[in-house]
Amino acid sequence: MMRSMWSAVAGLKTHQLEMDVIGNNIANVNTTAYKSQATGFQDVLYQTVKEGTGAGQTKAATNIAQVGLGSKLGSVYTNIAAQGSAITTNNALDLMITGPSFFVVSPDGGQTWNYSRDGSFTIDANGDLVTQNNGYYVMGVMGEGGVPTGTNDLVKLHVLNRTTARTGYDAQGNEVQLMYDVMPGLATGEAYMKGNIDKDDSTLKEGKNTLLEVYGADGNVYTLKFNLTDAGDSEENTYRMNIDRIIDSNGNTVNNSYGNESITLIYDKHDGKLSGIVPSAEYTVSNNEETKNDAGIVTSTRFSIGEKIGDLSFEQPVTGTDGKQYNLHFRMTSNADVDSDYTFTLYKITDSNGRDLNPGSFSSGLDELNIIGGNTREDVYEEQSFTVDYDETSGAILTINGQNVKDYTFSFGEGVNIGPVTVDLSATSKMLATDTSYTFNFGGEAAGKLGESLYVDFSHTTNFASSNASHNSTIYAYKGNEKGLNQGYPEGDLTGVSFGTDGSIYGTYSNGQTIKKGQIAVAEFANAMGLEKVGDNLYQASLNSGIAMVQDITIDGGYMNSGVLEGSNIDLAKEFTDMITTQRGFQANSRVITTSDEMLQILKGLKR
Repeated sequence: MMRSMWSAVAGLKTHQLEMDVIGNNIANVNTTAYKSQATGFQDVLYQTVKEGTGAGQTKAATNIAQVGLGSKLGSVYTNIAAQGSAITTNNALDLMITGPSFFVVSPDGGQTWNYSRDGSFTIDANGDLVTQNNGYYVMGVMGEGGVPTGTNDLVKLHVLNRTTARTGYDAQGNEVQLMYDVMPGLATGEAYMKGNIDKDDSTLKEGKNTLLEVYGADGNVYTLKFNLTDAGDSEENTYRMNIDRIIDSNGNTVNNSYGNESITLIYDKHDGKLSGIVPSAEYTVSNNEETKNDAGIVTSTRFSIGEKIGDLSFEQPVTGTDGKQYNLHFRMTSNADVDSDYTFTLYKITDSNGRDLNPGSFSSGLDELNIIGGNTREDVYEEQSFTVDYDETSGAILTINGQNVKDYTFSFGEGVNIGPVTVDLSATSKMLATDTSYTFNFGGEAAGKLGESLYVDFSHTTNFASSNASHNSTIYAYKGNEKGLNQGYPEGDLTGVSFGTDGSIYGTYSNGQTIKKGQIAVAEFANAMGLEKVGDNLYQASLNSGIAMVQDITIDGGYMNSGVLEGSNIDLAKEFTDMITTQRGFQANSRVITTSDEMLQILKGLKR
């Protein structure tokens, strides 16, 4: 009879534990991302009253007779797989996971990991994404990349990168330093020109300006002043363009060590479309090879020019027969003459002080007496030139002055103390018009502010004679390409933070740009029901849950929603029903105790 009482006591205890679980569920009915729990009972030790027997020749088998000693708590399992209902908060920092994943959070920035379904986050004073309740760091990866599957290299998510200091004022009017998350500007990488170059536009002789506003690498606005001319030749379909000046927002000139880099635009004479662009020359000039006599006097000089040839001018220093230094001034100009491409001219000779040996006219070539600095001497020379022709297909040099030679020797009269000078052009080639776009280069101060280059597309320009009497060329320049890409942008301040369905964190800036700052990582477990609850809506891995598998939430089809939190998955109807059955079970077990007590009282009365 005592067995029944102790069995009932065990039943009371287990039903009390079940009531504790039900009470905890109901208490957390409004707890964010809470997962309901349920109890499982099992019977305890049995006392054998009669052993069972096997079948014999004269007797049948009998079953074992056992009396149980009550019940005990077998398990408290968490209904972790059931999704809680969505609760709209309209707070962009509130996130809800749909799927079996967990947020990875850390109290120390990465040494210790906990896991949570509670996505109520905020940004702390350092700009890090943390949990709203306890300030744990939300873990993930920074930058444009995604979350590698199985990675352990997670970091706290630094959402606000406040590194730019600006002067501000507090409520009392005191000057303070305020820190801002600033996105640096991006230099304009491309531009294009549209419009028509009028064949009869007389203003092109002096040049016509086209302005292009671009963004610099420092986020400021700069103006490129393009100058368009008729190329100074007799051809009506060739035009020359260069960047004449770079101007900052204050009107100051920005120095470009590349100088006024120029190109020649060549249009089809029949349809007016751009046939190609001839870039400016990219040539090299070698050192002198000097021939000396036994007395050490330089009797002749030879140097070579290499790489791509075009319109150019340069100075070459030489040593004279008198041992003094002189500078030979050369230029190479394109010809309208179809029989030769360029004319190479020695147009001036200066001494080491920069004085012209023949400051008069070059046209006569006659000896004349010059008096320089009080000294009388015959320093006279003629302007000399030769023509060069190149292959139109390969660009290789063909002839000089119509002869199958690749070099030319300049000779001087007795009045000029310089021996013969030979120019070797065998290593040169002609710049061919093979493209309708060109990349302008920047150097020095311009490179630091604008970047190293700017790609400009001229394919949308034409060359027709307009029908109106004004004959004005209408060329306009636009930053970016025709699709609006590579326009660059100015410096911008962070104006907002948003989240993608894959947990990506995006920053929106006042310059209209949006960049990915990082991505929230999630974890999954082989047995999520085996996770250990540690309070504050947190879990930690246990031996039964398995290790965390870190991944991108979209790997298994899950996703996140911003402005929404996951509610608890408590079913109040079920909880109230369980409460009724638990109460009845508790009552029944208590009745067993009272009945057993009455039976003991009856047994006690037998003695009378």
